[in-house]
Amino acid sequence: MTTAAATDTGSVQRITGAATLAGVVGWPVAHSRSPLLHNYWLRRYGIDGAYVPLAVPPGQLATALHGLRVAGFRGVNVTIPHKEEAFALCDDHDRSALRAGSANTLVFLADGRIRGLSTDGAGFLGNLQAHGVRPAGRALVLGAGGAARSVVAALLDQGVE
Repeated sequence: MTTAAATDTGSVQRITGAATLAGVVGWPVAHSRSPLLHNYWLRRYGIDGAYVPLAVPPGQLATALHGLRVAGFRGVNVTIPHKEEAFALCDDHDRSALRAGSANTLVFLADGRIRGLSTDGAGFLGNLQAHGVRPAGRALVLGAGGAARSVVAALLDQGVE
């Protein structure tokens, strides 16, 4: 069965029972622009999929992740306040997540395991470099959450004190 969802451009996005599902988990999450961005590209390239905001209250992340895996989600992005807890729930981590002690991207593997990645630091550095800024010397990072920890790890990897 195919359902249709109207989009902001007036076109129709087709989603079937075989759709690839992903989303962003957070509390709150209604402000996130990620669904708008990801669903634009899914629609643009005709991909049978959906990216949804998932409001998950603190203390409920493990339960939510289990349910999402069972429901067939391929993974989720993670935002406040869940990045450190997400890291702890992963079975495997990339180097950036290990360095930061947090994960903002979770991939649900076919064998039931969860792989955690931390992309905040790489994204931060990529944005700086795209604007001609090459961090060097010393840096001050204001913040204490998972994103700040990821940025610190990325700066240290670049030789910044």
